[in-house]
Amino acid sequence: MSWLTGKTPPFLNHVGEEERESVAELKAVPIGDVDQWILIRGEKRTNPALLFVHGGPGQSHMYLSHLLDTELEKHFTIIHWDQRGAGKSFRAGKRDPSKMNLEQLVQDAGEVITYVKRRLGIERLFVLGHSFGTILGMLIAQRYPRHIRAYIGLCQAVGLLDCLTGSYRYLLEEAAKRGDEKAVRELRSIGEPPFRHFTKGLWKYSVILQKYGGKVHGKKGWEIFRAIWSAPEYTVFDKLRYVRGVTFSVKHLHRQLLTHHLEKVVPRVEVPVYFLLGAYDQATPSDQAARYLEKLDAPAKKLIVFEQSAHMPHYEEPERFLQEMILLRDAGNL
Repeated sequence: MSWLTGKTPPFLNHVGEEERESVAELKAVPIGDVDQWILIRGEKRTNPALLFVHGGPGQSHMYLSHLLDTELEKHFTIIHWDQRGAGKSFRAGKRDPSKMNLEQLVQDAGEVITYVKRRLGIERLFVLGHSFGTILGMLIAQRYPRHIRAYIGLCQAVGLLDCLTGSYRYLLEEAAKRGDEKAVRELRSIGEPPFRHFTKGLWKYSVILQKYGGKVHGKKGWEIFRAIWSAPEYTVFDKLRYVRGVTFSVKHLHRQLLTHHLEKVVPRVEVPVYFLLGAYDQATPSDQAARYLEKLDAPAKKLIVFEQSAHMPHYEEPERFLQEMILLRDAGNL
């Protein structure tokens, strides 16, 4: 029945047998009032656990695990969680817009952490947030410090409105420099963030951002978008509902995110904090994250810049990303 639920491949040894120390499981877990899908993968279950908090809102990262996690799985046990309303966890008949808010997602994350700790027999784990997931990730780090070794903000956002405004102005200026009259017209037609119509404006802005290298620098990035069709964990139904999950999540979370700013709501955390930023990132401009980190009160903190990356350093500079993650792992295990 894997064609209905999806299946994650096992780790095999040199004779084709499943590695006894590995873990590779894909499961729907009751979280809050709905089943939410969790993927756990690692060559050694005794390796430090890393919870990946995906961005979007609603843009699951689970479907990229087969493309981006192969080397990382040798050093971490990686947990991908499709948040409520996203990816495999999106179910049209069980969606409840009233539960689509940051507080509910933070509560869900607490249950996910409890499940993972029990499943793996561990006391603490690393939390890594990406893009929108960095806002949620900082809230998780603030709420559950005794369960967390360290927090890693990959392309850290500080406030959605600030990100969009800074990015929008950069694109308008860049389009004028390039003589791209079509882009100038489209940007002016959608208006400054939060745009005249948020969803339509966000889509048009995102297309131009990708075109100008603000999401992926030096690579076209189409491999990222195509990866969903080869993801073994995603059934054909999951792949078709993915976009519906993104639309649903953005619709019901964006208003709260537009008024949410981490400098105000998370001025202090009790865990080490590391920001991994792309120098060319215009989706979550790195200068905003750097200013926030400077002000943040944390027991330890570090800023790491990927000079050849935009919004996807783990895709754009995979070898450097792996090296930095191993260093952070070792620092977090002291």
